[in-house]
Amino acid sequence: MGDSIGSSDILAPERVRMEKADLSRRRFTLLVGTLPASQISPQGAGTRTAQEVVRHIQTSLGGEWPPEGPDGFRAGDPNTPVTGIATTAMATLDVLKRALKTRANLIITYEPTFFSRQDAPVPGDPVYQAKKEFIEKNRLVAFRLRDHWHARKENDMLTGLAEALGWTKYRVQPDDVLYEIPAISAQDAVALIRKKLNLRGGLRAVGDRNAQVRRVLLYPGVMTTATMWQRYGETDLMVAGEVREWENTHYAADIHTIGEKRALVTIGRVASEDPGMRACAEWLKTVVPDIPARWIAAGDLYWRAA
Repeated sequence: MGDSIGSSDILAPERVRMEKADLSRRRFTLLVGTLPASQISPQGAGTRTAQEVVRHIQTSLGGEWPPEGPDGFRAGDPNTPVTGIATTAMATLDVLKRALKTRANLIITYEPTFFSRQDAPVPGDPVYQAKKEFIEKNRLVAFRLRDHWHARKENDMLTGLAEALGWTKYRVQPDDVLYEIPAISAQDAVALIRKKLNLRGGLRAVGDRNAQVRRVLLYPGVMTTATMWQRYGETDLMVAGEVREWENTHYAADIHTIGEKRALVTIGRVASEDPGMRACAEWLKTVVPDIPARWIAAGDLYWRAA
């Protein structure tokens, strides 16, 4: 008969896994840490709470604010006095740390804070837990502002991107996404977009690089296949945040293969939304002028392999 196996031996691998997860969480917490109190407690701290400031923003934007919608508080205590506001397309830990350095503790983000559409808790996940603890320890408050900002008739997400690219005056129709720019090759247009938006590895292009570009379709966020199929014939260049690769990207490739002089560029969903949240910060300065508001770019997180 061989040696018997005790229950402690059977559970050992699970115990090791849990210990590693705990170690990972503690190490991650130490890495993100907290900033010195002198950096996050400005002289004359705000007297208006995040709840009060947000209520004022909601009134200014109007419309219904259902509790089950995507917009709302996602982390932190809404009763926290606001010392400053930071807007961003995505409240990454890097963005949160930079916000602290500017003494901004109300973070208004277009995309979720916790990696899912509903900002759902991720029990046991060390990254989720460390980020949540970082927000709480530093008295940050995260508020998601997506639908109501997107619904403004000014279409700030689009106009913000056009402004960042220097194309504001080339809009064809006030209520449309087409821009007619001075003639340029697709390759040079891509280089301009990369430079203006400070992109690294997140930009991808497909199609005829030598195509002459005049009409550009700008589509921050996600461009659906339906939009692309309906409108590609009107454009020389389509610029989107992201697309469904196996549909849109390969459709663009086939457009090129059959001889069409057109191109598709994806710049990354968050990178395409960043300029719209810069516009949000400028708008907030008019709505809550007594509280400093600034934009913090989440940026292009990809790095180029070569």
